Amino acid sequence: MPQPPVIAPTDLSVVDAIVADAVELRRSVAALQAQEARLLASALTTVRAASVGRPGSVEAELPVRSLAAELGAALRVSDRSVQRQLGEAVTLTERFPATFAALAAGRISRAHVTVIMDAGAHLTDPEARAVFEAAVLPYAEAESATRLKPVARLRAEKVVPSSLQERHDRARARRGVRVNDLDDGMSELIAVLPAVLAHGCHDRLTRMAHEVRAAERDGQADAAPLTGAGTAPTGEAAAPNGETARAARSMDELRADILADLLLTGTPDAHDGPTGLAAIHATVEVTIPVLTLLGNDAGPVDLTGCGPIDPDTARRLAGHAPGWDRVLTHPVSGAVLAVDRYRPSEQIRRALRVRDKHCRFPGCRQPTWRCDIDHTHDAARGGETRTCNLAHLCRRHHILKHHTAWRVKQLADGVLEWTSPTGRIYHDVPASSVAFAPSADPPGGDPPPF
Repeated sequence: MPQPPVIAPTDLSVVDAIVADAVELRRSVAALQAQEARLLASALTTVRAASVGRPGSVEAELPVRSLAAELGAALRVSDRSVQRQLGEAVTLTERFPATFAALAAGRISRAHVTVIMDAGAHLTDPEARAVFEAAVLPYAEAESATRLKPVARLRAEKVVPSSLQERHDRARARRGVRVNDLDDGMSELIAVLPAVLAHGCHDRLTRMAHEVRAAERDGQADAAPLTGAGTAPTGEAAAPNGETARAARSMDELRADILADLLLTGTPDAHDGPTGLAAIHATVEVTIPVLTLLGNDAGPVDLTGCGPIDPDTARRLAGHAPGWDRVLTHPVSGAVLAVDRYRPSEQIRRALRVRDKHCRFPGCRQPTWRCDIDHTHDAARGGETRTCNLAHLCRRHHILKHHTAWRVKQLADGVLEWTSPTGRIYHDVPASSVAFAPSADPPGGDPPPF
């Protein structure tokens, strides 16, 4: 096994100083952004207090537009953008005070703030928002904004006054398809669909695109089954002998071409009324609390890579599933303890997929199906092939672990402790520990980690 490159102590000290300066600089930037939000909120509140006319009227809105125009001209920014920032500043300082305080202290970034505000936007009760902030901020201070997003949405669902099912039913009635014309002879075809259907469609297109790409690489493009109206125009060029030579297409191009093929030459064979769920043959991972599955609870259901979905859709998917994984979680920490099945099959892999959900390097969101299962303690050096010694790593971070001075060890409950070349320690907590953590502490138990 190749040894990691040796880094001179002087180089490590330089890297260590750079990282320390970068962390402190980001903390200062966050504090300045909080100061700017406070200033904008104060300005908007002052102008609104002095406005004449009923709230929402043109007379009351003109002073706000004038303020936005003044700031926009001074900052060389669109006044519409400034007016939106004014509203967001008021929302942050008044409706999410704990989040604002964390930003001012430099514990979270502006990206974290956006995720928290978006997830809690539908929480109208101040007490519910306070409970939501208290639940999500410790996780935000320890993770990237991209990892925070699905967790924040799940946490918000646990305190929302109206059920996700009710809101999903209202939103589903607004589904539709529209076309927006663009320049250069192009248009956007936009479909607003339930999340399960949208992710299922995208996953199926991606898998079919990989099959087409593999066929093209093997010189068998002519034998590929998808050769309808959507594939011919894209990426073609006239060859010197008059024949058509197709350039290599990106995954986005392939997905678009295959979508056009299916829509223009296919038939709605899988359309089964209002749900369309029979059409999904893609890989979709859904985590359903057992009481929700039984219909005794309306708690949030997690669609991996997206966030909460409505319980009715989850129960329909479970009803058509060939088998279920039963996940045993810790009643306090929410950590995954075991995964079993009536007819066990690749039990360790299933347990890892449920536990990890994505690459386990801090901040990485590559899904497990794009990752390698890595022995934390190398198998070649005696590491056992057990859940407590395995974790998903994407190819980028798998290589980083084996060919650089980064080191990792696995602690209890699947927590990975990464050590950087400069000696800094970073802990990566499995997303499942947060997703499965109970809302209330059991009697006599310790509080969950987040």
